[in-house]
Amino acid sequence: MGPIFGRDAELLRASAVLARTRQSGSSSLLAITGAPGIGKSALLDAVATLARQQGYRSSRGRAEESTQIVPLAALLSVLRSGPDPLLDDHAFAELGELYDRQPWLVERLADALAGPAAHQPLVVLMDDVQWSDQLSSFALRVVTGRLATHPVCWVLAARTDPGGPLEQVLHAAGHTSNVSRIDLEPLDEHAVHELVHHAVGRDVDSSLARLVRRAEGHPLFIHTLLSNWREETTGGAGSSAGGLEPADGTVHDPHPSPPDPTRADEVPGELVSLVSRQLESLSGEAADLVRTGAVLGRRFSLDDVATLSGRTAAQLSGPLEEAARGGLLGSEDSAVAFHHDLVRQAVYAGLPAPLRSALHRDVVEMMTLQLRPAAHIAPHVLGQRVLQEPGSTGLRERQVSANLLRAAAAEVSRSTPAAAAQLLHETLLLLPADDEGRFDIGLEALDATIAGLQIEMAVDLGRRLLEEAVTAHEAGRVWLRLAGPLTTLSQDGELRTGTADTLANFPPDDRSSIRLQLRAVHARAGSRTAEGSAAEEEARDVLRIATRDSDTGAAESALLALAEAAAWRGCHQEALAPARKARQRHGGPPRSCEIAALTGLEQYDQARLLLAEAAEVHRSDTWETLPEHAWRRALLELFAGRIPLARAEAEHLLHLGQDFEEFAVYRAEAHGILARAAGTRGDPLTGRRHVEAARRLLVPGNHFQRLTLHVVDGRLAEAAGNDDTAASAFARALRLRREHCLSGAGPDYDSAPQIVRVALRAGDRALAEDAAAGAEGYASRNPGIPGIQGIALHARALVERDVATLRRATEVLATSPRVPVYSVAAGDLAALLSVTGELKEARRVWSLASRALSAWGASDLITDPRAVALRSGQGRRRRAAGTTTGWDSLTAAEARVADIVGRGGTNRSVATELSVSPHTVSTHLRSVFVKLGLNSRVQLAHVVAERGRTPPVAPH
Repeated sequence: MGPIFGRDAELLRASAVLARTRQSGSSSLLAITGAPGIGKSALLDAVATLARQQGYRSSRGRAEESTQIVPLAALLSVLRSGPDPLLDDHAFAELGELYDRQPWLVERLADALAGPAAHQPLVVLMDDVQWSDQLSSFALRVVTGRLATHPVCWVLAARTDPGGPLEQVLHAAGHTSNVSRIDLEPLDEHAVHELVHHAVGRDVDSSLARLVRRAEGHPLFIHTLLSNWREETTGGAGSSAGGLEPADGTVHDPHPSPPDPTRADEVPGELVSLVSRQLESLSGEAADLVRTGAVLGRRFSLDDVATLSGRTAAQLSGPLEEAARGGLLGSEDSAVAFHHDLVRQAVYAGLPAPLRSALHRDVVEMMTLQLRPAAHIAPHVLGQRVLQEPGSTGLRERQVSANLLRAAAAEVSRSTPAAAAQLLHETLLLLPADDEGRFDIGLEALDATIAGLQIEMAVDLGRRLLEEAVTAHEAGRVWLRLAGPLTTLSQDGELRTGTADTLANFPPDDRSSIRLQLRAVHARAGSRTAEGSAAEEEARDVLRIATRDSDTGAAESALLALAEAAAWRGCHQEALAPARKARQRHGGPPRSCEIAALTGLEQYDQARLLLAEAAEVHRSDTWETLPEHAWRRALLELFAGRIPLARAEAEHLLHLGQDFEEFAVYRAEAHGILARAAGTRGDPLTGRRHVEAARRLLVPGNHFQRLTLHVVDGRLAEAAGNDDTAASAFARALRLRREHCLSGAGPDYDSAPQIVRVALRAGDRALAEDAAAGAEGYASRNPGIPGIQGIALHARALVERDVATLRRATEVLATSPRVPVYSVAAGDLAALLSVTGELKEARRVWSLASRALSAWGASDLITDPRAVALRSGQGRRRRAAGTTTGWDSLTAAEARVADIVGRGGTNRSVATELSVSPHTVSTHLRSVFVKLGLNSRVQLAHVVAERGRTPPVAPH
């Protein structure tokens, strides 16, 4: 690395970031941004040297424009670089199995870096981040957060690009890591003079001053101008008058425009002119080598140039040396490389469009003959932009190009489906409107868009394909794919109407699998409406025919339709049977409807087992259901009174929404869980913030989301002592259920006793009767389920002020795994006993209720204030929450995680030992650091060692 000029302040800042990372043991991210040619790569070199001096183990690489389609190419160029790569062969082999399961891929990457970071601080340096492929960009966003508690310094350089890959990484890292930023400005006059003196070996005279002033402080421009100046002063290209007037008489613009910092892909015209002049000074063979290399990429193989030019590599050695002397090319590893990517872009921009297209075409032919992966060929297919001009090329050539893009999409579809969808869109642009394969390619694009969880985009694309569908079979194929996205967006009406219209267009005697599967989809859409009984009958008919015809796809859809119809009616046992059959008969991961049924039946252990099975890393088809399953886990633990676990899963769901924008649809549910958890802790203000956040994320048409928020609104208002406000919120919830025939499970059934209690205090007996009747109806649909039966008894007892019934409710609830509902019922029983004058018994029952509340971390604000008064003889007051810092403030789950991590465990090993997700471990660990006032695992290890004993283990 040569000397760096004018960047002393920036180097001091970088050195401070490195020192802080090493000393704190926690991660940091240093972003280096600026216009093309401003000196980012040189500064990155200098930071690498500083890191080595401070004892860092380093890894250095860069993203390449030519590999933007290749999944994980950019990040692997960093992590697999050097003789001792951070990502060893074993970890690299593991990643190969996970490209299509991004959540698990990033966990493996994080684990692979966590090991080395435990022994030595790491610095990961990546240049040209703006060229990152989609999978690398995603991995950077997530892994930086996963390694927040490790001494890893990320140094990322990119051109200024608002909204680009680096900005996305910075936004994500801002939640977890120390973020610093260096925005490089042009060099000042003193630094420019130092640079020029070093380059030419003498002071800057007036001639050189006029020359370099044109570069406006951009180092790359200065070097390029000086390179031209050397050629001219030695007679290579014209006059020696400072390079201002070349031999051909052309007068260059004395006021060149430096790069626009808001445009990441712009090549300044002045640089194109300067580089063109450098090419003119070369021999024809050397100039052709440079031009061909510019088409191949920043780094390229000399053998490829030899193949394209019909010469041998030996014959190109002379031209290569000439181009190297001209300052355009050099070597990097075993390849030829441009000294700067902007120089390559300038050469490329200077090529006439027909020549550029012809060179790309030659590259495509060469790579095809060499059987290169289609993903490597695709950029050159796209480089032939002239192909997309009508009449520019023959149909045969356009078809060949389309086939290559389609093959490239197939190669990357599982790892980066969004990139595959874009490639397929480009494929459609190449084909004429009457091409017989267009519709199938459109379906492939729809599949890729859905697989990438780009739900709204998928729906838009599906609607366009429906307009192009000619037959009922074609329309049916589209509707089968749209079923999932439309359900996610709560567009059951469109799905039901569209499938019905398409079914009406099939011939009456059609017995195709598509028609049968479409009937099943229509039944599933109808099962979530007031006409659910008709939908169930249709699903049974489809199941009968599908079983007879061995149509597994239709049979599975029919079983799921039956399960969802039963769930919509709130009949969990009826929902469980077909859901279980769907899994047992047709394989695949556990369906959400089976997990929901088990949760409703209070079979929590079985539900947890299925959730764990669904999360197995070897299942390639589970990640699309990952956010829903996180929500199901959070809800289950909330019912069970394991509030820290419920919060951890809800926070995990929020992190998923940050990592995967496509998962944002479940963030409203996550905020709802966190709001309820805050309410149980007696923190209505935090709960209110979560409610407002959830309200901003509601899916239009999702009535269950709105119902949930109304109920949580009411519970929080009760905790704040606002009974009238709480009663209004509860009334809105019950009205919404009636208006939309929402008979299934919902938080208003679980909260029925609280609704009754508030309604009676607010003088609204009709609301109390409505809530109790709803709970009783739900209980009648689910006989034998202790929690559901006990809640109904509890609500009715409050309406009737019936001590005997309420006592029976507490007895029933004591047998349920729903710990919270028992403690609330016991509190209400104590209050009712105090009203009837049985104070001694009231105090005894309140003692039991108080202990039960304390066991699951609840505040007494969620109980009747008359019960709380039994303890103190005073009005309602909040129970002390206990210590908030120090080891004793840790929950049992946090203490277990802290102990294992403190003894050297990774997130992955802890997750395996405790049978939870790595995300849950990460959430617990962040809480541990806050409570213990720590910043790193190293500090935690010291704490655990000093304690000299294992923390108590909570029973599972």
